[in-house]
Amino acid sequence: MLLHQIALVSQTKKVSLSQLTLVSAALQKQVTRDLRPIWEIDATVDVFDRLEDVPLGYWPVVIKDKIPFPAQGIHLNQTNGDPFALVQVSSNWPLTTSHECLEMLVDPSGNKTAAGNSVKPGQGRVTYLVEVCDPSEAAGFGYTVNGVLVSDFYTPEYFAPTFSSSVRYSFVGAIKEPRQVLDGGYLSWFDPASTHIFQLFVTGKKKTFKDLGPVPEGFGTLRSLTDEPAAKHRVRAINGAPTRGLLLNMAVSAGDGALAARGARAIGKELQHNAETLQKQIDRLCPA
Repeated sequence: MLLHQIALVSQTKKVSLSQLTLVSAALQKQVTRDLRPIWEIDATVDVFDRLEDVPLGYWPVVIKDKIPFPAQGIHLNQTNGDPFALVQVSSNWPLTTSHECLEMLVDPSGNKTAAGNSVKPGQGRVTYLVEVCDPSEAAGFGYTVNGVLVSDFYTPEYFAPTFSSSVRYSFVGAIKEPRQVLDGGYLSWFDPASTHIFQLFVTGKKKTFKDLGPVPEGFGTLRSLTDEPAAKHRVRAINGAPTRGLLLNMAVSAGDGALAARGARAIGKELQHNAETLQKQIDRLCPA
């Protein structure tokens, strides 16, 4: 089983290193205890004081005051192809961080798909974008780990062709059947017949289908095409319920990490170059 590494970094004064450490411990338990047995994916979730301290090969999740998207979290790909995520501070930023971490682990490229019958009447077989938290992303369907609210996620059986009463479709069991979208959630797919991208949004009992049009040339990733149209829907879902997780206002002492003195200068140059490259990309997305 391939082991991935997630790095949590705060670039906002609203989230301290000690608060980030509490969330990191919850996400580590969620990945190891909950995600790994279901998706056969394993990862470490570690905290770093600065982006320059993140070792090569780690996938950063950067917490910021603001991000240039109407959503509170988004996962993208670096210029080298490795994924990273941006999370905007909110009352439920740990839930958003969990959402981005899980989806980044299951689909690092942003193009992972699963075939299935369309949820839109009149369409046939389509390919769904695998975003494991989207259909049940609302805060009300989350659960707590170490007192921190984290995201529900669907299982590989979510795209099964038929219903079975013995199958688990999401971790908390909120999703009851294949391709079900819950209140506040959404689903994205590609229709090969029309070559268009479609999305289904659910608000209460209302279902709304949206045709995003044909896939443009040089589009990058399917995820990049579907994130922005769903952004406002995601904000309502994540903030639509009172925060049930940890309030994250306690003072916890935390020491600053340091690289070992021997060889630190050489390693530091590599990390600094890697951090500078990613920081430039983030700064282009999030200008001051």
